[in-house]
Amino acid sequence: MCFYITATLPKDVDLEQLKDIFNEYNMAFNPIKNNNIQSQLRTGELYFRATKDYCDCGTVLGSSNDLQEYQNLLNSQKVRTLKKKKWTDEEIDKWIKEKLQKKGTSTIGKKLTPMEIDEKIKRWLDFLRSLLDNKKVSRIGLLKHWYDKALQTEEITLTRTEKINIDKISPEFLLNLEEDVLYEFLPTYSF
Repeated sequence: MCFYITATLPKDVDLEQLKDIFNEYNMAFNPIKNNNIQSQLRTGELYFRATKDYCDCGTVLGSSNDLQEYQNLLNSQKVRTLKKKKWTDEEIDKWIKEKLQKKGTSTIGKKLTPMEIDEKIKRWLDFLRSLLDNKKVSRIGLLKHWYDKALQTEEITLTRTEKINIDKISPEFLLNLEEDVLYEFLPTYSF
């Protein structure tokens, strides 16, 4: 189906106080009720669809990560056609790996110019910093996942949770986010 970027915030956050930041960066932060993912979060943690886009397939987050390229190809029309032709999972895996090796560059380069990538990743960095610098948020989590079902019913298994201080974040870090890892960004001050 599609990639989506979802987000977590602590249960005591006053969303009304963050509305201006969400609007400035064109973020939706619409609540999602997904029992599967919420069972893996802190008790009462708030869970949201982060962006206002139809989907996040074109996101720059994790776009330099080969796993995203692999996932995009695995879910492509071409692979569906190969499966109809009775290709095995091993043959499809080999075909994808060969294609990625031949290509040697991310497909995002075909969709966005380097300047557009820089602008979009800077926007994400600025958003995270604005949210954490206002002293009303003790952390924000971001999760990128390929959804086969609805956001409310998708079964997601977090591979891990990574806590990162916001001043340690670089564009390269965001460009290499992994799927199914909850990244919790923390402010530089003590909350």
